[in-house]
Amino acid sequence: MSASVLVIDDHPLVRDGVKRSLAAAGFECIGEAGSLKEAIAMIALLNPDVITVDLNLPDGNGLEIISWARKHSPTIVIIVLSLENGLDLIVAATKAGAQGFISKSESAEHLVTAIRSVLANPSVFISSQTIALIGRERVQDLLSPREVMVLSHLDGELSIAEIAGAMFISHATVKSHCATIYRKLETHSRRSAVARAKTIGLL
Repeated sequence: MSASVLVIDDHPLVRDGVKRSLAAAGFECIGEAGSLKEAIAMIALLNPDVITVDLNLPDGNGLEIISWARKHSPTIVIIVLSLENGLDLIVAATKAGAQGFISKSESAEHLVTAIRSVLANPSVFISSQTIALIGRERVQDLLSPREVMVLSHLDGELSIAEIAGAMFISHATVKSHCATIYRKLETHSRRSAVARAKTIGLL
């Protein structure tokens, strides 16, 4: 999935690391910014598909960037990348317009997965903190074993007919399982369901 990304962080080493990780994952890193003022100017100039935003900047709070960016572009994907990940900050970022909140202690793959998930389904909110709060046991109980099996076949890009044949169930039953999976994962398509499942550890 190709998308243009602007990386906003006041530490050059962090910006370089994030850009390398995103470029390796197939994203186009079109710019970087180290301050609130610079970030707003770059967003207006470059109109990126995605921005990653640090909350602590030398001339202001990243929440200001999020609010401005959301008003500037209703479709821009906004992911917070911060050392702090308290629930109060997550709530504040969500209210400002962010669609993801990833801790800098997470792996680069977690950030990549979060961006892909939100690109696939902008209504999904991805957070390191909320994933941790869900807990592995509750995640595993979210879908039935049969639904997990269907989901794994969806990840393999099999057609509905091929899944039905592989599982020895009817076409209608597979479609019913898919509808239930989408509802439980709060997604609306095969791609977003698979991305969400990988983010929360179901796949």
